[in-house]
Amino acid sequence: MSRYHRFSRIGTRWLAVFGCCLIPSVAALAAPPAALVETVLTEPVFHGKAHVFTAGPEAAPTVVLVHGLGDKAARDWGGLIAVLAREHRVVAFDLPGFGRSSKGNELYSPENYAAFLHYLMVEHFHTRTFSLVGHSMGGTIALRYAARYPQDVTALVLVDVPGILHRMAYSKFLSQLGINFLPSLYPAQKDHFRNVVSGVLGLTDKIQPVPEVIVASPALRQRFLKAEPAKIAGLALALEDFSADMPRVQAPVLVLWGGRDTIAPLRNGRVLSANLPHAQLEVFETSGHTPMDDVPERFNARIAAFLNLPVLERRNGILQRELLQPVSTRTGTCTGQRGAIFEGEYDRITIHRCRDALVRNTRVRELRISDASVNIEDSLIGGPDGGLRVDDARVTITSSQIEGKVAITALEAHLDIAGSRVIGTEAALVAPLKSEVLFSVSRVQSPHFYGNLHGLRSVAPGNPL
Repeated sequence: MSRYHRFSRIGTRWLAVFGCCLIPSVAALAAPPAALVETVLTEPVFHGKAHVFTAGPEAAPTVVLVHGLGDKAARDWGGLIAVLAREHRVVAFDLPGFGRSSKGNELYSPENYAAFLHYLMVEHFHTRTFSLVGHSMGGTIALRYAARYPQDVTALVLVDVPGILHRMAYSKFLSQLGINFLPSLYPAQKDHFRNVVSGVLGLTDKIQPVPEVIVASPALRQRFLKAEPAKIAGLALALEDFSADMPRVQAPVLVLWGGRDTIAPLRNGRVLSANLPHAQLEVFETSGHTPMDDVPERFNARIAAFLNLPVLERRNGILQRELLQPVSTRTGTCTGQRGAIFEGEYDRITIHRCRDALVRNTRVRELRISDASVNIEDSLIGGPDGGLRVDDARVTITSSQIEGKVAITALEAHLDIAGSRVIGTEAALVAPLKSEVLFSVSRVQSPHFYGNLHGLRSVAPGNPL
């Protein structure tokens, strides 16, 4: 069986579901306000008709709303438009490929959607500065736009954004959920779906460049994806790497997340808030993937309050991370326990044969992990004579910094590193025994490598990173 046919049989089934997963709640929203004005224009990026909606006073500051996957499209914003239009000129639209806009066999990627948005705002509306709000896939479009045109965006709001983690990390997230969030779609096929989802995202790495080739080719998009915009957009998003985008964003950022989101993991939000300049994260604990539906009053009020702040006040309270040497002599130890939590400042932490340990908001000179499973979040590890040593363990690292002569020493370890910095004066990572490291939007600095990493790396003896 050819690689193309394997992808067709397995990958497209995942893509169909992936597209559905990112579609916001289908609960009906109230009709948009009567003052909403609809315009249909011909746009040059996807070569079709786009339905655009405006509300509010034309002389007021402009805010642009970008929806996620699904044919509700701009209707997702009905409640928010009514609130923002009191003091803003609001622009919303059905993205090409969705809603009432034209649908075709086009490359519906964040890059092309950012180009569409630039045409719409700069060339059609002649507006050079505006605030930008994006939900789900729309958040990736907003992020890409703010990175490409940082001078245009005065404030950025990102809501439950998928696609930030590498697709293999996302696959792990889905498999851990047990796929219980799709009972209506796959009532009798959850086990099958779990196997498909947990394997296909990784499969794309093994059959490269096939996924990229499929996305880029109109003929292959027709053959394998049936030219369906949701499938095309879903695969294009899964292949994205936003590592280079985050440092380019200049606007203050509000990251909003549903605490019960089973589509875009909260880990994405932590990565965004830690790596975007002037960013802050706020979690709606009772909400899922669509806080505009689940907690509409809180959601709308929070965005309105953020957009109404003066620019300087939007930047207040944002932590600028730097690695300082701990002054504490405290040590922490976990042996044979489950669910141990470490917070605060330590000289050394040792974790051995512990399961589901958590190192959170911690500053520690030396961290040693062996035969354990550990999550590290928002922490600073190492210094000139310290660092992280992982021996036969599974460690997930999020929004952290690891530093040292050798920042990480890994022996038969499995590391999942997202939104983090690994800095080594001699080496960022050495592996006396072969280890696998999955990077998502992370940065490595060492004599052997300097730059962003997004993907799976094998590190072997004699081949440091």
